[in-house]
Amino acid sequence: MKSSNIKTINDLFNDFTSKSVNNTFLNYLEKEKYVNISVSTFRSNVLCLASNLKELGINENDKVGIFATSSPFWLIFDFAIHQLGAVSVPIFANISNKNLNFEISDSNIKYIFIDDETRIKDIKKDLIFISHNFIIVKENYYDLNTLIKDESHIEGFETYKANEEDIFSIIYTSGNTGTPKGVMLSHKNILSQINDISSLINLKEHEVILSLLPLAHIFERTIMSFYLSHAVSVYFVDEITNTGNLLKIVRPTIMTAVPRLLDKIFNKIKLNISSKPLISRIIGSLAFSHAMKYDINKDSFLFKLFDKLVYIKLREIFGSRLETLVSGGAPLNKSVCNFFNNIGINIYQGYGLSEFSPVISSNYPGDNKIGSCGKVLPSVEIKFLNKEILARGPSVMKGYLNQKKLTKETIDQEGWLHTGDIGYLDEDKYLYVNSRKKEIYKTSTGQYVNTIFIEQELAKNSYIEFAVIFANNRKYVSALLFVDKEKFLAQSESKNIDEYYSRASILNNINKHINKTNEKLNTWENVIKYKLITKEISIENGELTPSMKICRNKIEELYVDEINNMY
Repeated sequence: MKSSNIKTINDLFNDFTSKSVNNTFLNYLEKEKYVNISVSTFRSNVLCLASNLKELGINENDKVGIFATSSPFWLIFDFAIHQLGAVSVPIFANISNKNLNFEISDSNIKYIFIDDETRIKDIKKDLIFISHNFIIVKENYYDLNTLIKDESHIEGFETYKANEEDIFSIIYTSGNTGTPKGVMLSHKNILSQINDISSLINLKEHEVILSLLPLAHIFERTIMSFYLSHAVSVYFVDEITNTGNLLKIVRPTIMTAVPRLLDKIFNKIKLNISSKPLISRIIGSLAFSHAMKYDINKDSFLFKLFDKLVYIKLREIFGSRLETLVSGGAPLNKSVCNFFNNIGINIYQGYGLSEFSPVISSNYPGDNKIGSCGKVLPSVEIKFLNKEILARGPSVMKGYLNQKKLTKETIDQEGWLHTGDIGYLDEDKYLYVNSRKKEIYKTSTGQYVNTIFIEQELAKNSYIEFAVIFANNRKYVSALLFVDKEKFLAQSESKNIDEYYSRASILNNINKHINKTNEKLNTWENVIKYKLITKEISIENGELTPSMKICRNKIEELYVDEINNMY
């Protein structure tokens, strides 16, 4: 895609839609069958919609919300408002009501694209709604499908001539504090990412993408822009729970995912193997364990045997054509990473944050070191200040919306973004990220505890969905363990989850796992006490961010009694 003439998202749109031909460009499910949108139809839909949105009153610099699930229509609307010089504000479809209204107010949204009628009642501000999948006939409500097809304003319509320094989107990120921050990203930010990724990954015309992450997540938004720039075929998942079925229908060659999803797939495969008949279970378990090893000999008789009997069937789960699996958003467990690579699905882990648009480093074909976050992108500089990773380059955000003080604290006068992450470069220039600066806790005895590593180790147990460590100013380490509800539903005939998780066999299993975890830790990091939480952890309650990260502040607030009772 690299071209000196492409400096904005609008330039990118004009480039790939005028040069490319693909009849299965964007694909969505309707009545359980995929409907195709060609490149030419995408272009005409975007321009027609833009002309009508201009008639509705959307102007340059207006903040426009996109409160919808990922689909071609999300992208059509997004590209349309950029033709007007407006700023898109993506909002996670599963966001809590509190954060929803905060983001609408903070960014001063006036117009919003929405595809879920039930969420309208949650919006407290008077807005102009552009709806999809439902129609409301009253003032300030407009139907997207009608606006896409109405060509009455297309004649004479001229798109906005954007500048590369213009803000094209505001991405809200909450990290683990629970307070959303509006990250202002420019056209230059996102284009620099696409250019860097294009230089590392050779995307072929025949590639088939299965998109299952929300486009409100900057990781998926950026990688989607990369896909679009090459006009490859993208198929959208309707429901995350339907992914297993769609993998076999779409048979993708590339997917992007977050570690939590890969952990779930990994654990489900493990669970399925444990339910097989005796001989199949023994062979499957041995093959599964072998695949988690690092640097195994793929020319050995044992590997070839496992590949023929087991790994080929595991690849069939993903449609048999999946060659590239890109993981980002959080650290990926090394055993899980080994597993996917060894069964024949190349997994490339990267690192970044919303404030960097988001990719700082990544593994890629030809340069992939398991356990690392890869090498820094071509346009990126990094250095370390007291082990904290600092990054600089054309992808650094413009700043936080309405938060000048926080922006100055995050980006110094020399343009270095202070990531808040602790890490290092190895001798081969691969980046490793150890922990968040704010998630290294100091006990009351003065010892430091790296919470992320311990939480990852605890969550390896098949009965545990999430683990949250507590140690700050405490005399020892404790943990809240949120149980795996899917495991309960799959294995128990009882409807009582508390009864299921009070079984001696399960408690013994968890205790043994904690003891094994403690053996890997320093004495002062050992988990001394824990509490099983059978209540489902949720985004709606603020316990998780929309990108499935633990919100520690909210967990501590909601479970203060359970935490204090462990001391």
